[in-house]
Amino acid sequence: MDHRRRTRTALTVGLLASGGWMVGALGALPAGAAASGAAASGATERPASASAGTTSTANLELSRLLSLARNGNVRTARLDDATDTVTGTAVVAGRVERYQTAYPSGFGAHLTATLLADHVQLSVTPSAAAAAAGGIAGGSATTFLILAIAFTVLASVGIGAWRRRAPGDGKGSGTRLHTANSPASFADGHGEQVEVPPTRFGDVAGLDEAVDTMAELVDALRDPERYRAAGAELPHGYLLVGPPGTGKTLLARAVAGEAGVPFFAIGASEFVESYVGVGAARVRTLFDRARAAERAIVFIDELDAVGRSRSTHAVPGNEERENTLNQLLVEMDGFKASSVVVLAATNRPDVLDTALLRPGRFDHQVAVPLPDRAGRARILRLYLARRPVTPAADVEALARRTAGLSGADLANLANAAAFVAVRARAGKITDAHLDEALATVALGPARKSAVVTEHDRRVTAWHEAGHALTGLWLEHAADPISVSIVPRGQAGGVTWFPGHDDVFLTRRQAEAQLVVAMGGRVAEELLLGDDFTQGAMQDFKAATDLARHMVTEYGMSRLGPGYVPPEETHLGVLAERVHQATDELLEHALRQARELLVPARAVLERVVARLLEDETLDTATLSAVAGRSSGSPSGRPGPAARTPVPALPVGG
Repeated sequence: MDHRRRTRTALTVGLLASGGWMVGALGALPAGAAASGAAASGATERPASASAGTTSTANLELSRLLSLARNGNVRTARLDDATDTVTGTAVVAGRVERYQTAYPSGFGAHLTATLLADHVQLSVTPSAAAAAAGGIAGGSATTFLILAIAFTVLASVGIGAWRRRAPGDGKGSGTRLHTANSPASFADGHGEQVEVPPTRFGDVAGLDEAVDTMAELVDALRDPERYRAAGAELPHGYLLVGPPGTGKTLLARAVAGEAGVPFFAIGASEFVESYVGVGAARVRTLFDRARAAERAIVFIDELDAVGRSRSTHAVPGNEERENTLNQLLVEMDGFKASSVVVLAATNRPDVLDTALLRPGRFDHQVAVPLPDRAGRARILRLYLARRPVTPAADVEALARRTAGLSGADLANLANAAAFVAVRARAGKITDAHLDEALATVALGPARKSAVVTEHDRRVTAWHEAGHALTGLWLEHAADPISVSIVPRGQAGGVTWFPGHDDVFLTRRQAEAQLVVAMGGRVAEELLLGDDFTQGAMQDFKAATDLARHMVTEYGMSRLGPGYVPPEETHLGVLAERVHQATDELLEHALRQARELLVPARAVLERVVARLLEDETLDTATLSAVAGRSSGSPSGRPGPAARTPVPALPVGG
């Protein structure tokens, strides 16, 4: 109580002292119109020091003016509410220059308070309405308003200081004051300290190399003195690089949990604001909190939101982001003697400013890639272990079918499987539930209530059967996992092919993918003749994209090896050659699909009939209906002799 009483007394004395200064200033104001005229003439008089070296008036943006004022480079300022402009002198590029800046209507009071806080010599030109209103003579009313605003600012700062210094507050260790409603404060829960996260490395699956890399950091945080005794400096920044959903945030929390240190997490977008100086203030606040904890992990998600490369040319709107980036660089340089480590995550390392990546900042890059098949299996087991699953569930088979899915996708899949089991009123999750969940995650839920005409069902069955049989019969294509005519998401039907973990795509594999994409159109031609539908639209888009890559990047066409930038594929001789090579690949794929399916119309009809009856066929059923297990149906290849795609010439 004595401490609170002394604090309140000191605060009251401080505010009264401020108020006394206000009264003294008001009492010194000259009375009458003559005094107003004297004040006006005094305000327009230019100091001799300011006139030396002054050039013509420069037009400054408001953000630029406030930045100069914050750095102490604005000497004088005169506000004119009638024209919403401020004029005066400032040091710009080492020279004293006159400036003129426009500000939004009604912004004068806020601008006045800001300039006063930056100790700028300020004067005001009263508007015509204010001069005619009477009351306090001349500019005294405006001056009184300025002083009242200044008093309010001082009172707010004093009250905030008293609250931060009150015992038991727990937040008074910082030196910078930001009230809860200040633009410089964080949103609720953002940038706040989490004592020690409960996450451990055992909660991170499928990232063995990344965990091994971070384990050394954990050891250094647990016993920093041992490393300093050996002359090793604690790393200051680690950049976690990988696609979305791969576990970058989870890994950062696990590092803090294993090391037993506080964890400060925030998204880089929290630093980006339209208010001048807010981003830099938030950076300072975050790092002050981390330093107060002595040993801590600071995690900045989506670093590219604030860390993009700075432009050599002035771009409107970029100055505040660059000021925030500069403050981040300065704060990271201040960790030389502390045990605070900054972890940041991004999926765009190519756009980051080089100053962020130099030694002493984010000089350690840790790859957090999509999981491979073994990693996916471990992730699935990790999430399914928390749920009732039948012992017969084949997690390995599911992992083979989920190539390209991230850890977040797999967590969503496990949760979706639990929902499917609940809807089926099953006590445990089965393979059927996992299959349905995978289809739901990848394509959306089945639209079983959708009204589909018999004509559309028949066209869809022929279309999907064309895709399925070309995939089943082509030597370098993958067998379809399932084929279905049940509408899902925006698709009327789907033929599901497994993903793969291969890094490389061979030329024959790429050509086989083009043939499979054309199988749907060819099947429609067999059903409808030349009156086919628009159902192959997405197939053509995917095939054209692949063919364009084969021509311009992979060197898998008559155009030969080489890279053609996208901007050179629009006009000119080279663009024409690219289009011709792309068309040749697509036409060749269409011919191969016809050669496969036209002689096998009877097989197509059997598959279509079964699809219309069962709606969904798996690989085994499809193979049995197509007759693949008992030789070559209708001249089609059997299991030991799948059809290769004839190669097109390359180069020449």
